[in-house]
Amino acid sequence: MVFKKMNINALSLEMTKHYYPMLTAMRRKKINEMADPGDRSVAFCSEILARQCLSELLDAPEFSFQLMCNANFKSVVGNYGAHIYIAAFGNIVACAASETPVGACILPVRPFSFAEAQKLFSDSEVRAIYSKSGYSFAELVNRPLCDEPNVMKMFALYSSLKESYFRATGRGYRANINKMEFIYNGTDIDCSDPSYRVAYCKVDKEENLAISVVEKTTL
Repeated sequence: MVFKKMNINALSLEMTKHYYPMLTAMRRKKINEMADPGDRSVAFCSEILARQCLSELLDAPEFSFQLMCNANFKSVVGNYGAHIYIAAFGNIVACAASETPVGACILPVRPFSFAEAQKLFSDSEVRAIYSKSGYSFAELVNRPLCDEPNVMKMFALYSSLKESYFRATGRGYRANINKMEFIYNGTDIDCSDPSYRVAYCKVDKEENLAISVVEKTTL
């Protein structure tokens, strides 16, 4: 698996000159017709990262790939047996490329309620998320929102991992929420589904975003 991320503000004239000619005429037209400059930058950076990741993964020229890039939706490599997933939030765009199905997600670190955590996660996942808390269980239940930095990071990481998993599997989130869970061992987080693994799971401190990648372990 190859993973790369970038801030759209790092897009330079040199990068544009290098990568823009690699886009198909249809893709150029679609990007140029986007009304929002931020959306245009995200779309173009998605192309750049996809080509960089695939080139490294497959040892092939960056210009050789036929791509259909969609941030936060399934993307397709038309002429190689590889999988990519592009995630974007705010100014950050990330791409994971793998020889097996892969999913990626970026979510903000934010306050959340105990009810929200219970709705989204298993009991063991909730315990892992709150393991970083300085409050008792009774206090946590009665707090309107949890705003402890380390607990919010765990909530964001678990949320991004769940979404990455379901993006990798192609399954619906609600239909499968109780069929798998992520297990925290004190340092790392593992997937209970042996067919998938946590390939990347970190908080970007500068942007305050949780970024995760889940990859299928076998074809």
